[in-house]
Amino acid sequence: MANKITGRIFSIQRYCTGDGPGIRSTVFMQGCPLHCKWCHNPESRSFEPLVSFRGKNCLACGKCKKLSPGYSCRRDPEKKCSGCGICVKECPGAALTLQGKSVTPEEVMEVLLRDRFYYEETGGGITLSGGEPCAQAEFAYALLEAAKEARLHTAVESSGAAERTVISKLAAKCDLWLFDIKAAPERYPELTGTDYLAVRENLQYLSDNGAKIILHVPLVQGCNLELVLLEELKKLSLLPGVFDIELLPYHDMGRGKYTMCGLPEPEWENFSIPSGEILKQWKKDLIPLLSGKNSRATMG
Repeated sequence: MANKITGRIFSIQRYCTGDGPGIRSTVFMQGCPLHCKWCHNPESRSFEPLVSFRGKNCLACGKCKKLSPGYSCRRDPEKKCSGCGICVKECPGAALTLQGKSVTPEEVMEVLLRDRFYYEETGGGITLSGGEPCAQAEFAYALLEAAKEARLHTAVESSGAAERTVISKLAAKCDLWLFDIKAAPERYPELTGTDYLAVRENLQYLSDNGAKIILHVPLVQGCNLELVLLEELKKLSLLPGVFDIELLPYHDMGRGKYTMCGLPEPEWENFSIPSGEILKQWKKDLIPLLSGKNSRATMG
């Protein structure tokens, strides 16, 4: 494994139970080419360092504005954040936070291997999420390769919006794909900022090449919750390798994060949680299609 490989992550979450089988550690990688309207992790979008500002912690001391002229700060709306992090170090109230950091695969693995016992006892492992792991292909591959060398189960959560060569490379070291289907095909450009065709073709490629796949489907009332999406899921559930579908009801944990990151807040009032009856009906429609694969449709 090359020592010079580095990547950007914004967190490592240990003891996860929803990102694949067993107890897992999830590496959240920084940077995403999509712009989903309901995104609850806007701090993961930028591929560059990003300083977030939590106003309620601000002491109005002005220390962050007394930096050298060459620097800028999130507190000054007329300047673009440089991501240098100097203002964060100067902030006594922890109002400023630098999102994301540059790390090597070795540094990440040192954290992941601390929980080997839990992986082995529960059939767990590591999951790469984001952001978008495929957007840092070399770094993601190095992590997966190191994990396989350590005999750990590996999973990748991906939007599928990537070059085929990237998908193929990561697939060689990935035991399980948590593959996002975010909207009906014709709504993809509007709701996610990408085209569905490439996503669908990458899913087909994984299916054709023996991958194990769980479809992750965020459901947002007032946005992507449409019968045309359900019909598409029925088709996708028949693909070889797709053994489960996880329906993920919308939540608003992203509220306030956009403002903190200097981004415009979405129109949250237009989004809501799907009713239990709708989720029950979608499960009822999908479960028979998956039952022959010894699986189920679940709600996350």
